[in-house]
Amino acid sequence: MVTRVPTPVRGAPRPLVPPEVRDALARCLYDGPGDPLAPDATDHRPDDVRMSAMLRRRADRMIAALAAAGLVVTADGGLARAA
Repeated sequence: MVTRVPTPVRGAPRPLVPPEVRDALARCLYDGPGDPLAPDATDHRPDDVRMSAMLRRRADRMIAALAAAGLVVTADGGLARAA
């Protein structure tokens, strides 16, 4: 006999910073010409291998590392130490 335990349904996790902050950091990580986050109609690769997705993931990891170190982004866009 198998007992099934229902799992609670949770929404997507709340991002650590607003998307605008993440995108600004992603643009800073890019070292090439142009805007790496601008949509490109000629790029037919899947979304997860495009430069914009890779930079956003890298920025998310960097923000998570800063948060794990106790730094948080304040409402004015600055960094502060978590209490």
